[in-house]
Amino acid sequence: MPAPTRRILFVTGEFPPRRGGISDHVIRLRASLEDLGARTYVATESVPRDCPVDRVYRLAPNPWSRQILNVLRLTKRTRSDVVHIQFQAGAFDSVLQAALMPWALRLGCFRGLVVVTFHDLAEPYLFPRAGPIRRRAVDLLRGWADVCIYVDAYDRARVCARIPGEWRRSQVIPAGPTIEPPPSLGSRADARRALGLPADTFIVGFFGFRQAGKGLEVLAAAMRSPALESRGARLALIGGAGPDSGARRAAAQVPPSTFDGVNVLEPGYLEASDISRWLRACDVAALPYDDGLSTRRGSFMVAVAHGLPVVTTTPVRPDLLDIRHGEVAFTPVRDPESLAAALVRVREEPDFRCALEAGACAVARRYSWRRIARQTLDAYGG
Repeated sequence: MPAPTRRILFVTGEFPPRRGGISDHVIRLRASLEDLGARTYVATESVPRDCPVDRVYRLAPNPWSRQILNVLRLTKRTRSDVVHIQFQAGAFDSVLQAALMPWALRLGCFRGLVVVTFHDLAEPYLFPRAGPIRRRAVDLLRGWADVCIYVDAYDRARVCARIPGEWRRSQVIPAGPTIEPPPSLGSRADARRALGLPADTFIVGFFGFRQAGKGLEVLAAAMRSPALESRGARLALIGGAGPDSGARRAAAQVPPSTFDGVNVLEPGYLEASDISRWLRACDVAALPYDDGLSTRRGSFMVAVAHGLPVVTTTPVRPDLLDIRHGEVAFTPVRDPESLAAALVRVREEPDFRCALEAGACAVARRYSWRRIARQTLDAYGG
């Protein structure tokens, strides 16, 4: 007898038309789950009105408790057996309502499964001098959920060290690539011809929002090194400078002066197909995160999905990451000299570059959306 169809209600602060990692994550996870036979719905603050054709419903954040009541009504309207909250502290306007939602669902007699995905461990702003209440609000969300999903194993390890027994009710399911190359993309040479870029220029690509913590100051310093300047290297800044103005993310954008003296290519806002073309035109992706590589870095997943050699920073806990040196090139955190040396090696050593390209493809296969969707269904109980 076939298993009953899962009916999943995603609750998310970010969703199109707002652009950002979580909104794209929900779209891709939703599509992959539906490919596996699930029926999905979305409740979000981002849309101005309900979109019944796409099964997307608006969450009005105010007045107090209205968001929670809307979710309760939607669970009955959609007959959902899973409520899956996508939590990132800066993504919700009514963050305290999101934190109280699992508790309120139980109070409202919801009998299904409540799942929370933590996209990071940032604590939300609640009110001035909230102090330890900020962590307690997130712990309340965590404590009333049936299953907690962490997109990064190190995040899970940190929580498990603080909360005994958390490992029994939590899992690690990474974030996948929010943009994948279309089959018609063509070769690097094709992409450069389409974009009017020189065939022989060494192009280093950075993809993602230009926010603090991404290592952009280190990348700019590396690009100014004589070893790269003398070879005419250019830096392609692909993607928007920051999230939409409606998004509430804490990290500040790096100032444009960061790239003074760097030979920059800046294509501006691009649709997904054009982002893929720019990534294909690059020789290497440089992603020197200040806190090291982790599986919550969607920009890394996008780079490997496009088969790009990746130079990034060593993870805080390499033993918790299923990505090895050789599949990508690791350099120390905040070390522009090492970063520049690795980029020069990609340019000068074809065998090294080919090995990193093969490594990127291997990583992309391990973190495909189909595999992530299957892991998510397993977290729901099959």
